Amino acid sequence: MELKKVMRSVEILLSCMNEEDYSIISGSNIKTNTVIINQCSENSMNQININNNKYVKWINSTERGLSKSRNMAIHNSCADICLIADNDEKFDDDCEQKILKAYEDLPDADIIIFDLHNKPTKLKPKIYLPKRLEMLRVCSCQITFKRASIIDNKLIFDVKLGAGTGNGAGEENKFLLDCYDKGLKIYHVPEKIAVMTENESTWFTGFDADFFYKQGMSTRYILGFGLSCTYGLYYAISKHNQYKKDISIFGALKNILSGIFDNKLTKKI
Repeated sequence: MELKKVMRSVEILLSCMNEEDYSIISGSNIKTNTVIINQCSENSMNQININNNKYVKWINSTERGLSKSRNMAIHNSCADICLIADNDEKFDDDCEQKILKAYEDLPDADIIIFDLHNKPTKLKPKIYLPKRLEMLRVCSCQITFKRASIIDNKLIFDVKLGAGTGNGAGEENKFLLDCYDKGLKIYHVPEKIAVMTENESTWFTGFDADFFYKQGMSTRYILGFGLSCTYGLYYAISKHNQYKKDISIFGALKNILSGIFDNKLTKKI
């Protein structure tokens, strides 16, 4: 049976911390409906009207953790389609139109992964259904999804992972793997929708021993023992040019394997 094309609404779900004013709205070139979760020292909510009858739902929250922020944004969204975002990107003027067109062209899609202008991707430069392990090649700012698909399948961002947990990143990869394992249709569409900017990271402090330990710890949690060892070796080799000034390849691999074998994250209650 042919799936009908329907008009849909889009919202950006943007996570940030300690924003003191609303300048991030213009700074990110936000021109579509948006939910912003600003983790700070108070709990409050405000709605800000922007151009063309669009709005920003601004939520200040004392909760901490990037995954908690993502989940709160999903809960407070009322859109058909959501785009995950951070405070370090600037959206294309026609970002919303590109997203809507992709979902109209792929009506069976539950999730569509897009590209970014200045961030190379290892996904194939075509419209296709990526394999399971290709979910590890995706960053959060590429991810859009039908909100109903996520809610109906009780899918969330794992609160053990992400900035603010002290356990390293990878929350978006586990989210996509959970979606994949639930049987959701995940497409890659090689359409660029935003530019990454160079804001200071709230979690990345450099390629030190602790970074690689947490990389091993989170990878073990996401992939299990066997695959995490293989991926850990691949990661240490493939990222060598990025970290070689900070730590040797043997030091990186040693700490990744220590994180994998200690398995602290999986053992946490």
